[in-house]
Amino acid sequence: MYKYRLILLLLLTSGSVFGQADSNSWLPAPPPHYSFIKYDENVIGKRYKLDSFYFKLAAIRHTHKGRVNIIHIGDSHLQADGITSVLRYGFQDYFGDAGRGLVFPYQLAATNAPHDIQSSSNTTWKSNRLTSPDKPVKTGIAGYGLQCGTRNSVVRMHLKETDGRQDRFNHMLFFLGGDSTGYRVTDSAIPYPVMAYWSRNASFGMADVRTDSLLTGFELSRVGEAESDFSFYGVSLDRKEASGVLYHTIGVNGARYDQFLQQPLLWQQLQALHGDLFIVSLGTNEAQNQFVNEQTLIGYCDSFVKCIHKIAPHAEVIITTPCGSYFKQKKPNKSISKVTDAYKRYCEEKEISCWDAFNICGGLEGIPAWKKYNLISHDLIHYNNEGYHLQGLLLLNALAKGYTNYEKVHPWKPAKIAVAAVKPAPPVTKPKTIVTEVVKAGIGQVPKTTTAETPKEKKPAVPVVPAATDQPTHKSNIEVRYEN
Repeated sequence: MYKYRLILLLLLTSGSVFGQADSNSWLPAPPPHYSFIKYDENVIGKRYKLDSFYFKLAAIRHTHKGRVNIIHIGDSHLQADGITSVLRYGFQDYFGDAGRGLVFPYQLAATNAPHDIQSSSNTTWKSNRLTSPDKPVKTGIAGYGLQCGTRNSVVRMHLKETDGRQDRFNHMLFFLGGDSTGYRVTDSAIPYPVMAYWSRNASFGMADVRTDSLLTGFELSRVGEAESDFSFYGVSLDRKEASGVLYHTIGVNGARYDQFLQQPLLWQQLQALHGDLFIVSLGTNEAQNQFVNEQTLIGYCDSFVKCIHKIAPHAEVIITTPCGSYFKQKKPNKSISKVTDAYKRYCEEKEISCWDAFNICGGLEGIPAWKKYNLISHDLIHYNNEGYHLQGLLLLNALAKGYTNYEKVHPWKPAKIAVAAVKPAPPVTKPKTIVTEVVKAGIGQVPKTTTAETPKEKKPAVPVVPAATDQPTHKSNIEVRYEN
């Protein structure tokens, strides 16, 4: 009898874990308990500003259709994917896994990489990151850039299995140099190589490649005579037609707000990810200046948010404050408190959602506790795996609380299809809006329009350009075919 009761208890317990499919409560794993963490204050400030984002999540959860794109931008705390892997797994386990998202071959740039990314090449590449704008190598969407002039050079990338998870993909959006050369994508799982041919008006060097096979890696090479060096800025990996969440991470060692603002190619390429939510986690490197100016911080933060809204007008934004650290390994860094106050003040004035990691994680008084419990790295600025895992769980739970509250206030209702009465076509002579100026690619440029009478038989000399939206349909700038 005891054995059967134990089996029943185990079944009920497992049901509580997997039973979220029928529940509107998103309940991620709780963070470990530490006395210095303010768990009761672990919420997203101005949560209501995320309602449109939570609505998109709810639609995916209840219909199992569609996709939400989250773009998390930060410094070295994000580059190794310690915090963001927790968030990515948490979102995808509950709402669906649409793919790995943006990745970069960090090993070719001789820098640290996420645990699941492995890259190699047959030659040496020149590299740069956005913290060194004077170097000749451009940096793109990932905040890094690679360049190689060697003929027949290749980029190999592979996603390794980590924590029992193996990401696979059959859609690759490459960010490369915008020249007229061709590229070949190969892998052992592809029956024939996939060839991508540029058109000369390719926008920002993007190549959209799809395969019929699910892959864990690829080899990219350039074919034919090239007009310039081989440039590689990153690749977004996903599963075509899969619903769920794509979580893109852009983490750059040593980065600050102002350095991101100096990267036009990054912002141009970032449009292609069609972000629904941008999470910005910067401030640690700003706080290395003990005389940091609050108004300067607010100015850079405001410019950053404006850049986001220029490339994704309807996206939501969360600003996170930096967690605590030491100054020159001697004492808790008081400048982080100044940085935090500046970002919180900005978010309050501009009605922007904020996650106050600094105070939730104990504030200035709590910084020594991270050292005491061995949650911080030996440099006393970065954190170890346990520390980043804790921060990731805290942010994930704060977002989950916001989503659950949204579902309670706005219970999901299936959309009703209304049958509209058929109306006669309007007169042909009705004024129409005609685009009179070709819009050049760039951030924040708006097409000029004029209203004119259009005769019935005549067509406008200039094609009508559809208005920009926050999620435009991506059209490939390449021709793709399988090579026999």
